Amino acid sequence: MESIWTLGSRGVAEHPSLSGEADADVAIVGAGITGLTAALPLAEAGFKVMVLEAGTVGSGVTGGSTGNLYATLASGQAPLRHKWGDEVAAEVVRARGEAVDHVEALVKRFSIDCQFQRQPAYRLVADERQHAGHDLNEELDALVSAGLEVEMTNAPGLPFDSWGLRIANQAQFNPLHYVQGLASALLGEGVVILQHSPVREIEAGKGRLRTDEGSVTAKHIVQATHTPKGISLVQAGMPVSREYAVSARLSSGEYPEGILWVLDPFHSLRSYRHGDDQYLMVIGEKHPTGEHRGDHYQLLREYLAARFDVEAFTHHWSAQQYTSPDGLPYIGRMHGHDNLYMATGFAADGLVWGTLAGMLIADQILERANPWQARFGARRITPGKSALQYAKENATVTKHMVKDYLGTEKLDSFDAIAPGQGRVATVEGEKLAIHRTEAGKLKVLSAVCPHMKCIVHWNASESTWDCPCHGSRFDTDGEVIEGPAYHPLARSGEKL
Repeated sequence: MESIWTLGSRGVAEHPSLSGEADADVAIVGAGITGLTAALPLAEAGFKVMVLEAGTVGSGVTGGSTGNLYATLASGQAPLRHKWGDEVAAEVVRARGEAVDHVEALVKRFSIDCQFQRQPAYRLVADERQHAGHDLNEELDALVSAGLEVEMTNAPGLPFDSWGLRIANQAQFNPLHYVQGLASALLGEGVVILQHSPVREIEAGKGRLRTDEGSVTAKHIVQATHTPKGISLVQAGMPVSREYAVSARLSSGEYPEGILWVLDPFHSLRSYRHGDDQYLMVIGEKHPTGEHRGDHYQLLREYLAARFDVEAFTHHWSAQQYTSPDGLPYIGRMHGHDNLYMATGFAADGLVWGTLAGMLIADQILERANPWQARFGARRITPGKSALQYAKENATVTKHMVKDYLGTEKLDSFDAIAPGQGRVATVEGEKLAIHRTEAGKLKVLSAVCPHMKCIVHWNASESTWDCPCHGSRFDTDGEVIEGPAYHPLARSGEKL
């Protein structure tokens, strides 16, 4: 399962995993857009910077994103304005606009071949029933109030009637090519990038992090991991969700240009060209992580096929989202540790928030004033805007803990597990995650998530074990894919 962004991927100079002991001024965990954006100004200021990546550069959420860059939010400007008011809503647009400009400046500075181009964003409805559920006038007013250039329009290039809002001067690029190009530029600045080095422990008090093969001691540790590793208070209030993407080539018809959000209730459409080939992609089917409702990729294929003249489907992939309880990301120093930084709560808007986060964290480490630090600070407390979401998430976690521990089926024989299937079952009192490969090999793991002991669920669309409590995800060998868990699922003896 590869995203469309891997077409023509150049990669970055391969490095061995961390081995032995090392030291740095700043250790950054995660080589996505947040971590690499932060690394550049730190290295330019003379800091010794080391970036540790569990996989390869951009292989996490950055490489699974839409490649859309915009100053507003995908969920809409009006809800943000309703929750925070005009002043804050306008600040969000200005801050995100600066982040988009920052990406554009780095693309030009380092001549990064990532197909960056300015494009409009559209917020569209396609029939009267959709229009009744979305007040485009309210959204228009909120966007104009925030300082964006907006007009009512029909969307060009769509083979179905639609109308809505056109937001000028947003942007698109290939996010994987961008971070790969940025990583190459960082090597010239003396930044050490270590791939295949999953961090298993962070000791903030000692300024040390540990991998399977070594450790790093640093004055500052940046968790550019989309959600903080280990146990953190912020995780208690953040819903975690997955969203899916499918790309296709068309037999006929136009490839629509720009960022197109279709409110039906929500699908994101965009085109992408690689060489002589052009592709159309759709993103949608969002659901809480660990709560799967069928074949999400097939539903997206059906969505495209019903609206466009599809010749062939080419790629499919997915990404994870963490949404903060008050609707704004947490960026900067964590509670209790002045040397530990995080960036999380980006929802569906992570490329721009990640860029802003890298800029803010670098400024904080360099002790440079930044007008956005207070607004998005990781230590802020907003009970009036957060309490309800904290209550909902804690209720969800409790529901899963009770249901999964008490309701897991009992299994007497592994023969019931068919090739390609994964099931969670109780065997001799132990909660097991059981998968049989298509070739018939049985893989048996503990179903207990090592993060906070919830029970993982099988994700048939992606053949992964996903935790519904805080979003940790594991492959069929038990290794951590993403999320707050440090350690893999424990292996279990095959007793049946």
